[in-house]
Amino acid sequence: MAQSAQGLVIDVRGVTPAMRRPIVFAVVDRMLEMDSTDSIVVICEHDPSGLGYQLDLRRETRGHFEFDCDQRIDGSWVALIRRRII
Repeated sequence: MAQSAQGLVIDVRGVTPAMRRPIVFAVVDRMLEMDSTDSIVVICEHDPSGLGYQLDLRRETRGHFEFDCDQRIDGSWVALIRRRII
């Protein structure tokens, strides 16, 4: 994990697949607890669209975040998770 000017960058490419989403959701849940408006950038090696769907399905996070993802030139994927100001 690293801190950037826009928020937190989490590179999960070296993390065991079973631990990736729990790590991201732990950070997202903590952001809600702290009422943080920072963004999270998640870097992974596959399309992270399922993460966005799961954010919308979870009762704790439904409607609180915007999710966007794109593939980089090097083949890795980047997901941007932004807090919605409600």
